[in-house]
Amino acid sequence: MAGAFRVFAKLGYADGASGHISLRDPIQPNSFWINPYGVHFALLTVSDMVHVDEDGNRIGGADKLINTAGFVIHSAVHKRRPDIHAACHLHSPYGRAWSNFGKPIDMLNQDSCMFYNDLSVYANFGGVVFAKEEGERLADALGPTNKNIILQNHGLLTCGGTVGEAAAFFIALERACQTQLLTEAAIATGSVGGTGGLKKTIVGDEEAEYTKKGTGTPEVMYWQFEPEYQLILKETKGDFLL
Repeated sequence: MAGAFRVFAKLGYADGASGHISLRDPIQPNSFWINPYGVHFALLTVSDMVHVDEDGNRIGGADKLINTAGFVIHSAVHKRRPDIHAACHLHSPYGRAWSNFGKPIDMLNQDSCMFYNDLSVYANFGGVVFAKEEGERLADALGPTNKNIILQNHGLLTCGGTVGEAAAFFIALERACQTQLLTEAAIATGSVGGTGGLKKTIVGDEEAEYTKKGTGTPEVMYWQFEPEYQLILKETKGDFLL
């Protein structure tokens, strides 16, 4: 979890006090761990994490404040989806830009296909998520099986059975949003650099479904994140493990 924050910081996803990762506690599954409020991703360590119950009470870990909106979002997801053990929500640049449209991404390439039938959209932005009801509506939009969701006018949320899976999905979805924005710019008539004469070629449903099975499984996503973790471990000499 701390290593994922270091990777996200390196990729430029840190945004002040915004953004959070949660991890369900394996012994007390109705509780989870979350990062403290107001600590830069690049400085977070294992000992900084806060253990909270389903009502937001600190029951262990660091004696630090947590992000109220972060708790509301993550608690709703963990309550609704017992299969989800980790979730990442950040205000990354391309995800935040694409979220404005309130639309899913197109299946533009092989990498986009890992989100085939695994991406929801929450198109009812209600401001900063402080209300329990807003968190529940977000969980409703995620649905019973999807692990990824675009929050309109807000950003991205990705989930998984492990931090590695959720983090890999986040990196991939952020890059897919970047690809989508670049593609839309390239085909826009009259845009700066746009030709207006190009057309998108969308991967077919059969091919996208087949590709999803080979690129977007929990095992593949876990290993997709592992090289990033190994690199940050070497670069930081593991100081985030303290």
